[in-house]
Order: sequence, then C-alpha cells, then structure tokens
Amino acid sequence: METKILYLPLDERPCNYDFAKRIADCSGKIELLRPDLSAMGRKKIPADFKKIREFLVGRAREAQVCILSLDALLYGGIVPSRLHSINLEELRARLRVVDEIKAANPSIKIYAFALIMRCPSYSSADEEPDYYETCGREIFLTGQAKHKRELGLLGEEDAEKLLNEYSEKTGEYLADFENRRKINLSMLVEILKKAGDKIDFIVIPQDDSSPYGYTARDREALFEIIKANNLQQVAAYPGADEVGMTLLSRAITEIEGKKPKIKCVYATEEARSLIPLYEDRELEKTLLSQIDTAGCELSGGEADITLYLNYPAYSPQEVNGNTDDGYKKRNMPLFIQKIANGIKEGGVVAVADGAFCNGGDVEFIEALSQKADLFGLSSYAGWNTSSNTIGTAICQAVSVFFYGKNEAQNKFLAERFYEDIGYCAHTRAFMCKEVLPALGLGYFDAGDSCGKVAALVKEETNAFIKKLLPKVASRYVIDKCFMPWARMFEVGLTVKKRDDA
Repeated sequence: METKILYLPLDERPCNYDFAKRIADCSGKIELLRPDLSAMGRKKIPADFKKIREFLVGRAREAQVCILSLDALLYGGIVPSRLHSINLEELRARLRVVDEIKAANPSIKIYAFALIMRCPSYSSADEEPDYYETCGREIFLTGQAKHKRELGLLGEEDAEKLLNEYSEKTGEYLADFENRRKINLSMLVEILKKAGDKIDFIVIPQDDSSPYGYTARDREALFEIIKANNLQQVAAYPGADEVGMTLLSRAITEIEGKKPKIKCVYATEEARSLIPLYEDRELEKTLLSQIDTAGCELSGGEADITLYLNYPAYSPQEVNGNTDDGYKKRNMPLFIQKIANGIKEGGVVAVADGAFCNGGDVEFIEALSQKADLFGLSSYAGWNTSSNTIGTAICQAVSVFFYGKNEAQNKFLAERFYEDIGYCAHTRAFMCKEVLPALGLGYFDAGDSCGKVAALVKEETNAFIKKLLPKVASRYVIDKCFMPWARMFEVGLTVKKRDDA
C-alpha cells in the first residue's frame, strides 16, 4: 500500500520543490503530494496563501504525514519572509491552518520547520528588502552593536557612538527591518506553543551564523523558551534548504518502524571540530542533530549506513578557493580506498562532500571514480552549505537502505554529479568569467530562466562531466536545464539515460 505524504516546500527552487519528491519517488512506495508549482510564487513574489491552504486542508485526509514549511505557509517562502508587511493578526490566522489539517485528519503526523530570519553582513537586495542594497552592512553592524551592549561586551558610550554612525545610512529603514524581525520572532514563539500538540516535531533551522547580532539575539530568546519548557520535540541547528529532505527521512523511518544506524567516517578526525563556513558550531554537533532529526541514530560499530565525510581539518574554503594545510591533513588515498571497499562490500555508502562550500571537491570525486563505480554509492551530495550537503546525503541513503538501489536512485545520483561537481564546482565560475561579460550579463542577471545562458550552462556542464567522469557521462546526460531565479547561484537540471547506455 502506498503511503502519502503532504509536502509544503520552503519555496519553488528545485532543491526545495523537487529534491524531496525525487527521493520519495525512488521508493516506489511513497507518494509526495505537493502544491502545484504555479501556487508557489517566485523568489520575492510570495506563494498564493489561498491555494496553499486549499491544498493542505483539502488533501490532509488522504495523507499519513505532513512535512510543512511554516515560512511558506505564513509568508509565502523564504525570501518573502524577509519582505512581508503582514500583521500579527493575519499571521496567527494563517498559522491556524495547522489546526485545520489536524481537524481534517487527527491521526496525521505534522513535521514542521520555521527559520530564524537572517541578517546578512553585506549590502545586497538580491534576497532582502530593496534598501538592503545601500545599508545592509550597517543594519547588520547595528544589530551587533546592540547585542554586544546587552552582553556587556561594548560600553554604553562606545555603543551609542557606533549606532549614531550607522544610523546615518540606515535612517528610517531600520524601523522597518526591526519591526519585521519582531513580528517573525513572535510567530516563532507561537509555533513553539504547538510543539508536541498540533505539531509532532519542529525544526528551527538557521542560515545565519554570526555569533552576535539580530539573528543571534533571536536565537538566544528561542533557546530559552525551548529549554524552559523542555521541548523535546524541537531541534535547532544550522541549515535551511535541506530540511524538507531531513524530515522526509524522519517520515520514512517512522513509516518503516526502524531507526537506521549511521557510522561516520571522516577524511581526517580533526574535521569533527571544524566549524563550516556560514555555520556557528562544530561539524560533529550539527551532524548529530541532523542524524537525530532524520530519524536515525549514530553508531560507533555495526551500522546500516556508512556516511563518509570529506572535510578539511580546519580553514574551510569556498569552492575553487585556495587550500592550506587544513586540506593536506586529509589522508585522501586511505579515505578513498575506504569508500571503494565499502562499495565493493555492497553496503549503504553515503558521501557528504563538504570539503568546500558551494560546490563539490573535483579532485576527490575524480580520484574516487578511478577506484570505484560511482553508481555503487547510495548517495552523494556536495552543494551549498555543509548542512545542505549532509541533509541530502542522509535522506537519499535512508531511502536506499529501506527500498534498495534502482534506476530512479541512480538518476538522482547522476544529477548530483552534474550539478554539485559539474555546475557548482566548474560551470558557474567559467560562465561568469568567460561567457556572461560578452553577453552583457552577470552573476545576478542570467537573462531568461530558460534562455541562452541556460543552454550554454547545459552544454558546458555536459562537456565537463564527459571529460572528468566519462563513466557517468556514458550513462546519463543533462536533459533539461534552467536558471530558477535567473541568476548564477543555483541551477535546475534533470538528466536522462543515454540511448546507447
């Protein structure tokens, strides 16, 4: 009998809208029910609340589990959560949709997640209010000064001097920013009240790791509530775009009635204490939170899944960045041989390639391809942040553990190689340097989503993978390619099996 899971993703980008669906489809036993893509909005345009509500309440009766992005429900997506002008009364009314879902189906389990609103340290309006283009840095610094003053790390006189200086640029915009933060924090408090009652499990992910500032202050306030009320049904750790997959993994383990045991193998043991870029705590601490949230448990011995973690000892870099001794601390020949042996033994072998931020480790994956069949892996991920990578790798590995390897699993694996290694680690930088300037375009302006840039990205990525990973290219080739937000940061692609494969 097929299990149905109601799924409201964080936004319409493939990493949120499609990845979980593809992994669910690999099972052959789980149907992931999503709103129509047309209802999901686009970047700064919020999702259609009326259509989202109709979808969730209307289909609740037929589902056993609901995975719910509360940012999508309340504000219309991750970016609209930073731009909205919705008052508390309206937001509380929207949150009551959770009660409506439970009323329609009292036995449904609801796994929800809601982000702490970020405060970038740079000036850019790409994903923030328009005024952030001119004073974003000063808004961030204002939050830091206020927070440090509260903690006694900055004297009153020095704090006032800094705040006056920043106010010359933030002006009247600061009140708008702070008011929205206050409203969003109030809603997070309202959400926590439903923990263990209407909502069975809640994740509070964060994609802002600064130790001081607006986001850190909000985080501290929420942690106090979680601790004071002993909310065991709440997890809080760095992440964002992977959480839908992590909760899908949790749902699968609940459905199957087993908590898979995961053994972690590091490229260097020193990586355990590494703090990844854009995160605020040691890798091992976040990893433990991810494993638990995914419905799994850590094992030091016999395990159902072996998760190999390709991370440096220290000083993590952006993809294509300069590497230092932190990378040389890895014993790569031994690490690669361990993975190859795991594949040969036929176990569930997952690889979280977090060596670099925002792209996979080209040299590592090329060397691994020469030692083993990459399609012997159960999962691979190496995109965006460390938490994004880990969440993706664990979810697909859990799916393989319960439902086995099949063509759909291999296809998703191939898409990870094409996107994480091909696009993120090569094509994006190549296009920005060699192609876009001649077209009069740039990193934040890639033209039409399905235009010339997308066609050139497809061509270049296919060519790169054919050269780097010929065995992958001999089986799969990019079928469709588009630029979801018409910029170069992310890509949407699917592969197809070659006719001669």
